[in-house]
Amino acid sequence: MRIRYFASAAAAAGTKEEFLDLATIEESSLNNSGTETASAHSSVTLGELLDYLSAHRAPETVKETVGSDGQPVLQRIPSLARVLGQSSFLINGKNERSRDRVLKESDMVDILPPFAGG
Repeated sequence: MRIRYFASAAAAAGTKEEFLDLATIEESSLNNSGTETASAHSSVTLGELLDYLSAHRAPETVKETVGSDGQPVLQRIPSLARVLGQSSFLINGKNERSRDRVLKESDMVDILPPFAGG
């Protein structure tokens, strides 16, 4: 499955795009639940993907960059979990609000944090 991150989601994820196998998410869910019945189905939902990403990506970090005046500037990068909590999601180009939406290996998930303006 292809996952694309935009704006602050890309900064928090540390990448603009990644590919994940649904089996990896299922296995993680099974290992975390402690019981096979919790994830015995062979499908992964959008909610499970978001939970996986939240648990397996870096927490909030601070990155040092150089400002326009040549001086060091500290930039706070929020955790991906925080960004996901405020984001909208597209699956194959269509807005998806239900965390219960079942995903397929061929799906493309876009993670769109709130953008400035309106």
